[in-house]
Amino acid sequence: MDKKIWSLACSLVCGTAVAASGSPAASVSEEDFLSEMPIVLSVSRLAQRVDETPGAVTILDRQFLRLSGARDVVDLLRLIPGFQSTTSFETDAPMATYHGRSDDYANRIQVLVDGRSVYSSHLQGSAGLGWQSLALDDIERIEVLRGSNSAAYGARAFLGVVNIVSRDVRSTMGTATQLTAGDNGVADIGVRYGWGDGRAQYRISLDSRGDDGLRGAFGKARVNRVNFSSHFSQGNGSDLDIRAGVLDIESGRGTPGSAGNNARMQRMGTRFLQADWRRTLGDNEDLLITASHTEFSYRDSFPYLDASLDHFDLGVSVSYVGIPIDFGGKEFNDALSLQHTVRHSADVRTVWGAELRREHEMSRPNFDTREQVISNFARVFGNVEWRVTPHLLVNAGALAESSDIDGSSFSPRVMANWHVADGHTLRAGVSSAFRPPSAYEKYATVRYYDTNGLNPITTVENFGRAGSERILSQELGYNFGRSGSGLSADVRIFNESIRDGIAATGFTQRKEFLNGDNYQIRGLEYQLGWRPTSATRVGFNQTWTDIRVDSLVDPSTEFRVVHGAPRLANVMSVMHQFSDGLDLTVSYQNAVDISLMSDANRYLLFSLERTDVRLAKSFRLAGAKAEVALTVQNLGAPVQDGDLKFYFDRRALLTLRLEN
Repeated sequence: MDKKIWSLACSLVCGTAVAASGSPAASVSEEDFLSEMPIVLSVSRLAQRVDETPGAVTILDRQFLRLSGARDVVDLLRLIPGFQSTTSFETDAPMATYHGRSDDYANRIQVLVDGRSVYSSHLQGSAGLGWQSLALDDIERIEVLRGSNSAAYGARAFLGVVNIVSRDVRSTMGTATQLTAGDNGVADIGVRYGWGDGRAQYRISLDSRGDDGLRGAFGKARVNRVNFSSHFSQGNGSDLDIRAGVLDIESGRGTPGSAGNNARMQRMGTRFLQADWRRTLGDNEDLLITASHTEFSYRDSFPYLDASLDHFDLGVSVSYVGIPIDFGGKEFNDALSLQHTVRHSADVRTVWGAELRREHEMSRPNFDTREQVISNFARVFGNVEWRVTPHLLVNAGALAESSDIDGSSFSPRVMANWHVADGHTLRAGVSSAFRPPSAYEKYATVRYYDTNGLNPITTVENFGRAGSERILSQELGYNFGRSGSGLSADVRIFNESIRDGIAATGFTQRKEFLNGDNYQIRGLEYQLGWRPTSATRVGFNQTWTDIRVDSLVDPSTEFRVVHGAPRLANVMSVMHQFSDGLDLTVSYQNAVDISLMSDANRYLLFSLERTDVRLAKSFRLAGAKAEVALTVQNLGAPVQDGDLKFYFDRRALLTLRLEN
C-alpha cells in the first residue's frame, strides 16, 4: 500500500480516537444512549457486540431504512463504504458489489435472507434476484460484513456477506398499506397483514413496485412479491419459523434493432420455502436446524437479426436470421444445515455446524443438453471466541467444503480484538476465502444452429478446466463506541490479494472461462456516526481504493479491473425527526474515476454525484398511524447508471403510509 495511504490511515485512526474520547456534546442526555452497543448476528454465527466481531461491519437498522427514502435494498447499499451499485436491469436485476470486481454479474458476495442463501449460480452467478426478495417494509435490519467470510459461509462469501433480516412476525400485528407515485412512471403499492395469538403468529405481505426504467434503457420494470412468515412457540425452549415467498420481475432489456441484443422483455422469478427450528438446550447451549428450497427461473430470448453470417457454401444456403438467442434457464437449490452454539465458560464460546446443499440447473441454451447440471456441496464450519484477557478477544474459525464442481477447499480466519481503552478497540486479522466456478463457468457450451438446425456456431465452450479463485485478506481496524458519547466510528485498512481469478478469454469467437486473473485490492475505508440527540443521526464514510493487476486471462479487461472501484468515494447522510411529527433526511454520494459496470464501457472513466432529500409528516388518520412523505432522488444532474447510455434522472416521489 502506498505510504500516503498508510500515513493517512494512521492519522485517521489516531485522530478519530482523540476526537471520540472528548467530552460529549451538551445536548446529549444519558437516557438517549443507555442502550447497549449494537449486536451483530451473522459475522461469525455467534451473537457478538459490533466491537468484538472478526471484521468490519455496517448495520442499517429499521429506522435508517424507513427514513432513507430508498425503494429497494440495492439503493441502500450504495451508501455503505466500499460498495458500488446499479439500478439497471440490463444484465440482471439491480445489483451491488464490493470493491468493484463485478464483471457483468456481481458474483463475489454472499447474500442471505434470514440465513438462507439467495445466490443464484445461473450464468456466472449473481444475487441480483436475491436483493429483491423482500420489500423494505418487511426488513428489520441489514448486516454487512465488509471483507471475506468464507470461514463462516463458504463458497460465495468471497469479498463479503450481506445478511438481510426480516421483521419479527410478533412485531407486525395488524395491517399496513403503502402507496408511492411519482416521476418516471413510479407506481408502488404494498399491503401487509399480521395476525395470531400467544402461541402462533402469521404475516402475509404483498407488494408491487414499478417504473419506466432508466432513461435510455428499453422497457418498463415491474417487481411483484408475495411473502409469508410465521412463528410458532412450541414450549420447552423450542421455536419454529416457517417462511415462503414468490418473486416475479418483468423488465426491458436490449436495444431496438440490435442484431445480438435486440429489445425484448425479460422475465425472472424465484420461489422459496424455509423452515428454522430452534431449541434451547440449557442456559448456555442452543441448536438451530434449517431446511430450505429455492427455485429460480429466467426467460430471456429474442430473434437474431444480423445477416452477415449468412453465406453460400458449395451452393448450399445457410441462414441464421431469425434463430432464437436464448439466455433462459431454471435452477433448484436445496439446503439442510445444523448449527450448535455453546458457552463453555465466561471466556469461551463456540459455534460449529454442517450444511448439505444441492444445486440443479437446467438450460439447454447454456449447456447444449436437456439434462440437469447438478452441483453438490458439503460443508463443516466452526468458530471459537476466546477472551484471553478482559481486554483481548480472539476469534478463530474455519470452514471445510467439498463439492463435485471443484473438490475440497479450506478457509481459515483469525482475528484479534484488543480493547485498548473504554470504547476504543483495535482489530487485526487475516483470512482466506475461495469461490468455485459456477456451473456455467465450468461446463457451459453455447451453440447456435442455423434455421435448418444445422451448421452450429459455438460462442462459449468450457472443458471443465476452471477451478476455484482465491483471496488472502489482511486487515487492520479500529472501532469506537462509548455509551453517552453519541459518537461511533469504524476504520478498515485492507489488503486483498486475489489469485487464480476466473474470467473469459478475450474477444474470440469461442470463449472459455479459465483461471488466471491475479491482482491486489488495497485501501482504506471508514464510517463515522454522530447522534447529538436521540432525534438526530449523522453519518459519513469514505473509501480509498487502489487496484493493481499482475496478470489477467483477458489483458484487454485491465482498465476495467483497475477502475472497477472508484479511487475515492464519499457518502454523507443527515436524518432529523422534529417534535411536531416532521422528519427530514438528506443523503449525498459522490465517487471519482470509476468504470461503469457494463462491459461495453471498459475504456471510459466516470464520476458520479447524487443527492437525495426526503421530507415526511406523521399524523393520525381515523385512528390509524399515517405518514405522508415527499422524496426527491438525484437532485442534481443525471447520473450514468451501469452503462454509458443509461441515465438516472431526477425523480420526485410521494408516499402515503397507513398502519394500525
